[in-house]
Amino acid sequence: MIPWTRIQHRQLAIDAVGAIKHYAVELGLSYHNFDHVVSMYQYLADTNEPYDEALDWAVLFHDIVYDKDDGKEKRSAAMFDFNARIPKYEIDPIIIAPATRMIMATAYHIVVEHGVSAIVRADLHALANPVTTIQNFLKIMDESCALYKITPSNFAKNSESFMDALYERVLGNITSDPSHAVFYQKVLGGIRTTTTLSKIVQQGGSE
Repeated sequence: MIPWTRIQHRQLAIDAVGAIKHYAVELGLSYHNFDHVVSMYQYLADTNEPYDEALDWAVLFHDIVYDKDDGKEKRSAAMFDFNARIPKYEIDPIIIAPATRMIMATAYHIVVEHGVSAIVRADLHALANPVTTIQNFLKIMDESCALYKITPSNFAKNSESFMDALYERVLGNITSDPSHAVFYQKVLGGIRTTTTLSKIVQQGGSE
């Protein structure tokens, strides 16, 4: 039983889960797969996040498009918007706009409005734990090397740059989302750990 979610028996959710699992196998996605979605739901359950159907759909769809091309979040949001308007899926139109906004918030993880805080935190929560930070670094390295056809050293260089930028954005969330400041401080620790791991991989690749 997947925690928190209430849409798992809806036809659109069934179809979305099937697509996520299919592309995870086809593209070799060792991190951006259905396990990641479930972990986000688990975080929402563990933190007693009030139920929100728009958030439920946003979590499910936020990485439904994950390939080697740019604009993954924008295309994922468009995928939800398109499918949610198909009559057979019986999705309340009122949730489409907030759900797409939440999906787009996972592109940069900046909390500019209260309504996106939960999905940003759910997407980042693994970085708040040292063990999952290390485990996921390895998963994302394997995934990225396969998806983008790059070496571990190149991945680590890109990861370091990405994490440097993410660090600044998460730092800003402490001010914009102060009720979760302790959480963001833990995420900053995970980002620092990830940067250290990236430096180690790059040093190994330069021998």
